[in-house]
Amino acid sequence: MSKKRIRSLWFWLGMLGMVLTMVPNVLLGEQSIFTAHDQLDGEMIAYLLQAKHLFSGDMLPEFMGGMPKTALTLPAPLCVVLFLGGNGFAALFLMQLAGRLVGFAGMYLLAKEITGREWIGAVIGGAYGILPFLPVYGLSQYGIPMLFWCVLQLRENKHLALAYGYVVLFGLNSSLVLAGFGLLGLGVQLMLWDFPGRKKTVHFRLAWLVLAGIYVIENYHLLFQILGLGEQNISHKVEYRLEAQPFWRSVWQMLLYGGQHSNGYQKFIVPVVLAALAAAVAAGAGGRLRLPDSAREQVCVNGKTLDDHGGRRIWGRIRNACENGKIWPCIRNVCENKKVLRCLGVCLGWNCLLVLAAALWDSGLGVSVRSHMGALGAFQLDRLLWITPAFWYLAVACGIALLWNLWMGQKGIRRIAVGGCLFVSGAAVILTGLWILYSGDVKSNIQKLRNPEYGLMSYSDYYAVGVMEQVRDFLEERTGKGQEEYRVVSLGIDPAAALYYGFYCLDGYSNNYPLAYKHRFREIIRPELEKSEYLADYFDNWGNRCYLFSAECPGYYTIEKGGFSFQEYLVDAEALRKMGCGYLLSAAYIQNADAQGLILMQETPFETEGSYYHIYVYEIAGSAG
Repeated sequence: MSKKRIRSLWFWLGMLGMVLTMVPNVLLGEQSIFTAHDQLDGEMIAYLLQAKHLFSGDMLPEFMGGMPKTALTLPAPLCVVLFLGGNGFAALFLMQLAGRLVGFAGMYLLAKEITGREWIGAVIGGAYGILPFLPVYGLSQYGIPMLFWCVLQLRENKHLALAYGYVVLFGLNSSLVLAGFGLLGLGVQLMLWDFPGRKKTVHFRLAWLVLAGIYVIENYHLLFQILGLGEQNISHKVEYRLEAQPFWRSVWQMLLYGGQHSNGYQKFIVPVVLAALAAAVAAGAGGRLRLPDSAREQVCVNGKTLDDHGGRRIWGRIRNACENGKIWPCIRNVCENKKVLRCLGVCLGWNCLLVLAAALWDSGLGVSVRSHMGALGAFQLDRLLWITPAFWYLAVACGIALLWNLWMGQKGIRRIAVGGCLFVSGAAVILTGLWILYSGDVKSNIQKLRNPEYGLMSYSDYYAVGVMEQVRDFLEERTGKGQEEYRVVSLGIDPAAALYYGFYCLDGYSNNYPLAYKHRFREIIRPELEKSEYLADYFDNWGNRCYLFSAECPGYYTIEKGGFSFQEYLVDAEALRKMGCGYLLSAAYIQNADAQGLILMQETPFETEGSYYHIYVYEIAGSAG
């Protein structure tokens, strides 16, 4: 087999591995397990509703009594086309598959570009591709390595059509407020650094401007709101209560564990990077990374030595100028080591800067400044950490390449010592990969295949597939009204389930809705908030979830069918009526329903044999529902 075929084999084996991780989802279908938080409960509903009203104005009538589309901003706007057919599961499956494939391919190409070794690219790309990023965020995380690779190609005037095409695709399938702002910040820094460079870097600079332009076009409504332009509602974010975090503890946590939805599982690979860096510095101090004087004297290009030339410009000239065939491998090894070491330093430097910025934003000093910034102060700067996994895994690739190059150039006891470091580093990467598989949805879905009674909620469980259809048909038959003619709220069931089936809901999960609506909804749940200091603090000082909370089960938004029932549930039925609510869907029987103005419409709950929920339907007394 030729070397070219062997090189391509590494790539295609990795791509096959990514496809195989999705086989359990194919076999399970809607019984598959996906992360619910910030995915099934929020972003999935955003895609479904935005797709439904893609060409029909600026409102989402089903969501929280009718909200502007800015209340559910799409994290990957182009992916909305996958939801136009209404099949949410198929769309989510395709997003997960595409994310893993792009994640692997991008890290493979980037690591290979820097280290020159396909096997390193395949191993590190495989680990990156199986990271349990949420697929609803599109390319916001999975696609970062490919973006970096394309920017490098543009800087070298290579693969222009492919690189520009991906930059556009990335902009359309990623989020400005999640990872985009951090990437644009990096782009500005790189452009300033590269500004005095060669004329051909115009493509490098233009790529970042193209990305910025796409983000502005996609988010102009949100940007207008932030800048206070036009008629805008006051966001509920102005009532966020900011809590300061210890600075150095935050730094440590972010370095080892990342941030929310950005854990790169780097706990075991950070020592690999540091060990490789230490070994490289030690070798450099001993002259191991320096070209021998005899070789330096023989390698001249236009009267200049190797050190007088910068970057990749010298490679072709050195090859032509070098007449001694024994010197070229030495030169190549030295240049590769320097290139890899430089990349390793850049990755570590950027990660440290991003972590320090995020930790400072959440520190006492940061919170004191943010408290005077209104709704903008609620912005989560720790989303900068969404970029760090790409840097960590590229740093690991560089570390392994350095150790490999050092091992190849050593003899005796030094070779054994470096070989030991290399073995430990490889073991750490393998352990990290296994840890990722064990912690993510891949392992959960395999468990579900082995044991259908596996405890975690499936996609079907979460959206009450087979149960909500019964409720919808029952209300239509009983009232003769379509879903658009009445409003519902949910108790013990995430409102996402009702929204998934087309109900018009007063409750929902949003990180940007009018403050006035929060105050109106509070009247509905005020009796329960008065019973629980935890719930009152949760809603009043955060409030992204406008849910029917219960002090009998605080923090539980999904109640599995069984023996539980609400004993003393309190709700302001008059406030519900004023907001046009006709029905309350409850996952548990309400013992004092009559006293609260709730009329049970059918004694037996709606359920299926294997359903997670059973649902009782209550009518709001005196409503026009």
